[in-house]
Amino acid sequence: MKQLSSTLTNITMLVLVQLLMVSTGAMAQDEKFGSDPDKCKESISLYREYYKQDNYADAILGWRWAFANCPEATKNIVINGPKIIEFQIEKYKDNLEMRNAYLDTLYMIYDKRAELYPADKGYSIGRKGMDQYEYAGDDYTKPYNTLNEAFNVDKLDTDPYVLMRLYMAAMRRLVDKQMEMDELYDLYDKIATALEHQRKKTTDEKELSKIDKAQEVVDQNFERIAKEDQYIELMKPKVDAAPNDAALLEKVTSMMVKRDWLNSDFYLDASEKLYKLNPSTVAAYNLYEGHAKKGNSAQATKFLEESIASETDNDAKAEKLLRLAKLYGSDNKYSSARAKAQEAAGLKSGWGEPYIYIGDLYMSTSNSCGEDACSKKYGFWAATDMYNKAKSVDSSSSEAANKKLASVSKYYPIAKDCFFINVKKGDKVTVGGWIGVETTAVFAD
Repeated sequence: MKQLSSTLTNITMLVLVQLLMVSTGAMAQDEKFGSDPDKCKESISLYREYYKQDNYADAILGWRWAFANCPEATKNIVINGPKIIEFQIEKYKDNLEMRNAYLDTLYMIYDKRAELYPADKGYSIGRKGMDQYEYAGDDYTKPYNTLNEAFNVDKLDTDPYVLMRLYMAAMRRLVDKQMEMDELYDLYDKIATALEHQRKKTTDEKELSKIDKAQEVVDQNFERIAKEDQYIELMKPKVDAAPNDAALLEKVTSMMVKRDWLNSDFYLDASEKLYKLNPSTVAAYNLYEGHAKKGNSAQATKFLEESIASETDNDAKAEKLLRLAKLYGSDNKYSSARAKAQEAAGLKSGWGEPYIYIGDLYMSTSNSCGEDACSKKYGFWAATDMYNKAKSVDSSSSEAANKKLASVSKYYPIAKDCFFINVKKGDKVTVGGWIGVETTAVFAD
């Protein structure tokens, strides 16, 4: 009997808990509709009907009540709000007082969305900053601050157009003497880093188009004012005064790499200082680039090999390996060049460029890898194999590979050149010299 009573008590408690949960959920549902749920639902329904018909003039009445009294009822209130208010801004473009009042409302919508939906905070602040930029007049401080806030929230994943507007606002502030040149350089470096990060992350064509557009606008504006000699003049005294400031050295070398300002003694000096403080894969790579620009092949090779050894990202390592292959190739170390190109291809699947490079090596050395008019041209057949290989693994390499194929075919031997050594079309032959691979005979005639 006691056990039955205990069971009934447990069941009763469970039912009470469930009822409490339902009651609490219902209360939460009611609370989001404000103090007058019926009026809230009616206002939302009314404005939504007009909104769907693009009738923003009549949508504003229901929307305004819902936004003021029950903004949490549905996310549509803060999503649809900007379009409704922008209609009013355009309507009152010649009435400054009304226009400014609606602008305040527009910015309030973005603030409310950021408050109610924290996951949208960066997006909402970014949209607010872009609209502030659009309506800034002559003062770009406010849009700059708002756009910079969005950048601080979303960091490397900040919308490309927000980054573009942020840089343009910064340019305006520089012209108005509200910003120093070194601040602009810093901002450019951060924006370029973010856009580079996003480009590596996505394969979406629409998103890549946005990134490219933003990069183009930022670069065009930057190039109007940024010159290598001016940058060196600005930053050299700072580096001289703080030669052990790793953060400063990273900032300087990063900027100069992005702008391809790699041929100066200042760049090499800053890179060497950074390397001594922090011999990272990036620091070693910076030194490789500086020495390569100056034609210091041995030093360039040394630091590139070191950067590769400590690189942990396979795609980045593959690209560095191909660069090392090209350094070896330029030093006539053909076997080593091929080996590094093959290693690069193995690390980054679906990449045709290493095979194109191997084909180029075969093509440029074919005449030294044979003993007669026919065998000296075996290398061109081997090059053809590599160009076709590039196309087969990487469709984006097709255009470059096809150009190479059109070029190499002009150097094929004619049948009579190979008649006396008994090589016929379709025969398998081995290329001499360092190339040493098997290929198939093809003739020009």
